[in-house]
Amino acid sequence: MPLYRGFFKKGSSAAPPVEPPTRRVAHSETMVKPRSAPAGEPAVAVPASPARDLTPAQVVGWLVVVEGLGRGQVLPLGYGVNDIGRGADTRVRLDFGDATIDLHSQAAIIYTARSRRFYLQSIAPGNWVDGCPAVDKSVELTGGETLRMGQTRLRFVPLCGPGFDWCEGA
Repeated sequence: MPLYRGFFKKGSSAAPPVEPPTRRVAHSETMVKPRSAPAGEPAVAVPASPARDLTPAQVVGWLVVVEGLGRGQVLPLGYGVNDIGRGADTRVRLDFGDATIDLHSQAAIIYTARSRRFYLQSIAPGNWVDGCPAVDKSVELTGGETLRMGQTRLRFVPLCGPGFDWCEGA
């Protein structure tokens, strides 16, 4: 039974109208013109919505690349979920040439002001914490741990925790 039953009169053999599919078009311009301006008024450029800023507002800790192609790079961590991967849509971007790191979600480091604790949530295979595999489990991070993701080694350095948090006194 067709999904459009009842759309046409009974006994009509006409097929439903075929409409072309709609497509979203991404514009790389920073200014977008409105579709139509009122009669007699010139078209005015309107700023496009800004790209999502993945940089944390308040840093709660860092990951430092200690071994691998990005050696010496410092990556800030913020409140909430810090997803780690090579893609531009991740908060912690490990795009230094290590193709063994997942594009979207290799792992995540989670920090909340309520618990004042850090947790590593391993998502993809190939994650290690201090020489132990961390596959499909959550591991509490206290500071100084060495994480291995793919061929890259990182050192975890916390700023916030039981002794300090940006939310104190707020």
